[in-house]
Amino acid sequence: MRRWIVRPLAWLVGGLGLVVALMAGAIRLDQYLLRLRGERLQADIRSLELRKATYADARRLEEHWWVESKEHVCRPSWCDLDIFVGNVADRHIAFFVNHPKVHAIYRRLGGRAAGAGAFIHIRDNLLWEKGIGLGIDTWSTEADGRRVQYELIANIGTDDHFTWISHRHPEYQIGGPTACTSCREGWVKFTPFADPQDVLRLTDLNFTCITRWRQCTEQAAILPTAWKQLEAENTGAWWVQPCTPAMIRVFSRQTHHVDLVKVIKLELKEPISYMTVRRLSRVPFHLENWWPEFPLVVDPSDSIHVGDQLLLFEHAYGCQTAPATAENLKAAQLGASEGWINPAHPLPSPLGEIKPPIRPPKIDVQ
Repeated sequence: MRRWIVRPLAWLVGGLGLVVALMAGAIRLDQYLLRLRGERLQADIRSLELRKATYADARRLEEHWWVESKEHVCRPSWCDLDIFVGNVADRHIAFFVNHPKVHAIYRRLGGRAAGAGAFIHIRDNLLWEKGIGLGIDTWSTEADGRRVQYELIANIGTDDHFTWISHRHPEYQIGGPTACTSCREGWVKFTPFADPQDVLRLTDLNFTCITRWRQCTEQAAILPTAWKQLEAENTGAWWVQPCTPAMIRVFSRQTHHVDLVKVIKLELKEPISYMTVRRLSRVPFHLENWWPEFPLVVDPSDSIHVGDQLLLFEHAYGCQTAPATAENLKAAQLGASEGWINPAHPLPSPLGEIKPPIRPPKIDVQ
C-alpha cells in the first residue's frame, strides 16, 4: 500500500524538479544568448569610426540586425537607426508587471530583465553620432540590511552639447547621475571629433553582468574602463582648471553660446568683483536674450584690465571667459567652423533643404 503512494509522489516530485530545472536552464540560455548578442552589437558599433563610416556601412549594419533595428528617416544625406536586443523579461515586461507571482518565480530561478540598445546617425553620407547602452534589473543589500531594487545602467555615445569640459580630455566626459532614485547609471559622452582610440577604448560594456550569478551592483562593474579612469581622475576640484585652446575649440562649436566682448568697466571689491563687458561680435540668434552690455563676476587674480577683449562662453562651467589672443581666436574659429559643418548643430529637419549654403560665422577682432 505504501509503495502505491510513494511511487506516484516520487514521480510528481521528480517531474516538478525536472520542470524547474528546464525552466532554470531556459532562463540561463536566454541570458547567455542576450550576452552574446550584446557583445556582437558592441563589436559592430566599435567597428564604425566616426566621420569615416558611411551610409553603406549603416545599411550593412541594418541588414545584420534587421529584426532588432528600427529605421527612422534613412537615406545617404540623413539616416537614423536604432537597434535593441533584450531577454524574455525585457521583451515582455508588461506581462511580468501584471503577474508579480510569475515574476517572483522567474527571479528565484536567476532571471533578471536586461536589454542593450545602440544607435547610429548618418549625415551627408558620414557617421556623425553613435552609441550603445546596457541596462540590467538589479537587487542589492544596503548596509542596513534593506533589499533595494534598481536598474544598473551604462550609456556610451556621442553628445555635442557639453555644459562642462574637462581640461584633461575636452572631447569626452565620464560621469553618472546625482539624483536618480531608481537607477545607478554611468555614462561616457564624446564629440564626433574625439580621438578614435579614446572612443574605442571607452566603448567598453561588461556584458558578463547579464550572466553572473553574483550580480553587478555598481557602475564600476558594468562600465569598467571608463569608471576606472573616472575614479583615478577624481582628485582635486574639477572646476579649477585652465581655459585651454582645446577647450575653446569644443565650446565654440555651439556658436550660439560663444561671443567676443570688450571690458569697459572693472569693480574690484570685496566680497565679489565685477566687470562690465560690451559685445563686439555678430548679433546672436536669440535677440530677446541679447544685451549689448552686461556685468560678469571676475576673479581679481585673472589680471583683466579695462580695454581687454575676451571670448565669452555662455552656459559653460569651468571656462566662462578666455583672453582673445591669436591662439584662442584661431581655436574659436576652428570650433565654430566644425560646429557648422557638423550636422549635430541645430539645422532644419532632414526633410528640408538649406538655401543658401550655410557658412561658418566669422569672429572679427575689433
